[in-house]
Amino acid sequence: MQQIPAFAGRKFILFALMAILLIWAILGLDWWSLNQQFSADLRTSSSEFMGPTSPSWRFLLFAIGLVVTLLIVEACRQLFSLRDQARTQLALQRRIIDHASVAMVLTDGAQRILTVNTAFEQITGYAASEVLGLTPTRLSAGYQGLNFHRNIWDFVAENGFWEGEVWDRRKDGAIYPKQMRIATICDEAGQTTHFVATFADVSEAKAQLERFDYLAHHDQLTNLPNRLALDGHLDALLDGAVPGINRLALLIIDLDNFKTVNDSLGHHAGDRLLAEIARRMSAEMDRTTRLFRLGGDEFVVVQDQFDGNVALAGLIDRLVRSIGLPCDIDDHSLHCTPSIGISLYPEHGRDGLTLIRNADAAMYAAKAAGRNNHQFFAESMNAAANRRLHLESELWRALAENQLVLHYQPQIDLLSGKVVGVEALVRWAHPLRGMIAPAEFIPVAEECGLILPLGHWVLLTACRQVRSWLDAGIDIGEMAVNISAHQFRQPGFVQTVQGVLAETGLPANRLELEITESTVMHGVDAAIQTLAQLKAMGVRLAIDDFGTGYSSLSYLRRFPLDRLKIDRSFLADVDTDADAASLVTFAQAEFLRTLECERVQGFHFYQPVSADEVIGLSRSEDYAALPA
Repeated sequence: MQQIPAFAGRKFILFALMAILLIWAILGLDWWSLNQQFSADLRTSSSEFMGPTSPSWRFLLFAIGLVVTLLIVEACRQLFSLRDQARTQLALQRRIIDHASVAMVLTDGAQRILTVNTAFEQITGYAASEVLGLTPTRLSAGYQGLNFHRNIWDFVAENGFWEGEVWDRRKDGAIYPKQMRIATICDEAGQTTHFVATFADVSEAKAQLERFDYLAHHDQLTNLPNRLALDGHLDALLDGAVPGINRLALLIIDLDNFKTVNDSLGHHAGDRLLAEIARRMSAEMDRTTRLFRLGGDEFVVVQDQFDGNVALAGLIDRLVRSIGLPCDIDDHSLHCTPSIGISLYPEHGRDGLTLIRNADAAMYAAKAAGRNNHQFFAESMNAAANRRLHLESELWRALAENQLVLHYQPQIDLLSGKVVGVEALVRWAHPLRGMIAPAEFIPVAEECGLILPLGHWVLLTACRQVRSWLDAGIDIGEMAVNISAHQFRQPGFVQTVQGVLAETGLPANRLELEITESTVMHGVDAAIQTLAQLKAMGVRLAIDDFGTGYSSLSYLRRFPLDRLKIDRSFLADVDTDADAASLVTFAQAEFLRTLECERVQGFHFYQPVSADEVIGLSRSEDYAALPA
């Protein structure tokens, strides 16, 4: 809508009033002259009366004056209406500006503030009256310097606008960032007459972005920097690093047997343990070292000023001691040990990815060396890591393509020498490498998460085999199946066993589950509950490799067990009825017979054999040779 300046409206109104007064003054004088003429000579001829001063002309002049007056009055009314509309529009625009969420500032050509809106007052804390006449640079925080602001105005002068982030100071002294845009206002000649600036406080937005960035680069459980942060840290350290001058050590730390804690006590306890270990290791960091969490139970330490093995050995010693301290979690005193792999820059890699990969290979070498130790990277480790990765891939394929088979090692009655049971032992019939022993691939299965489907396959296949023998009239006694700690602690394990028995139709008393000491000793209450449920089903239960752990016979009486399988390393200390596993010599058999052990199992009597060979043994009258 066209806006009419106030001074123009006042001039028009004054001119209109003067015009109306002049017209009516002329008409008044004319009528007064006419009345004088009528009084002097009432007998004037009609022709003279019709002249310029005749009544007809005067009536016409009156009508014109009246019309002009009405037109002027209407023009004034419309002018007043336009003025009111303009005022209303200006008031509306002012309300809109004051209700805007962004601050607005209008300055003159000399950058002196003429007006501001309500958002400006709310953001800055200044009232409009306090800033009128000031220049915006008076509100600057001083962070960006005079040159920064000078460059802004130079850019505005050249381009007519500028947009970017500026740091200003509020009235209370607080410094804040704002996103601002400045634009010029020009007259018809193109000369800059005013500047208008709009800005918004972006403090919360920047804080939110910083929060998102923190979450993206940090582990939520431990608050340690994560793998993404590690990659950035290594890139920053190695960018411009000079081999021979700059040196760096990278340590990958893996907590030994951490899965046992998760499986026995639950992930909540595992998370608390990880958080405590992270806190302890963080306390061992200094200005040259930084700790990261890769995920799971793996951590990384980067020492960016590596100056020799002596200082590194001190760091490793401190880390091992801090990790090894007991952690009291949920009424359990937990102990951890680390396997540590180390790679050095530039000897073992000149980029972050290579250093991490080689340290990881060294860490696996530490685990293979018995855990709870550290290993420096060597080229041979890459070959071993590649073999392990290849084996993992092939193992998945083996399970899918039925390359796994079960062999069965007979269990012998110690008095008669008769086969009274078998233990199922998994073998891998590799198409190229032949038969692979479980000692080679079971650890890989545990690491890659294949142990659960593998264990289920062994249990199902063994139960099917016994059912098949029974249907053929062959009685070989119980089928013993080893159960891993991962299986035993898996939620729903009891239901899994029930399902296998139902699917195969095998009587529960024909199945014997073998569990290690360490499995039942972690999370004793939960273990007792699981064993009791299995026992109630009729499943027989045995402790495998008894004597290699820390439990006692009196302690094991808490568990509903049917059998102890004594490890051969413990035979000399046996003083109770039990079974003996891994029996090798006649002397050991004689010793156990004197102790009234019921049955034995060992390579001296029978090697693990195929299912067909088990049938032959069950029908043979030639029993295992025992000492007389």
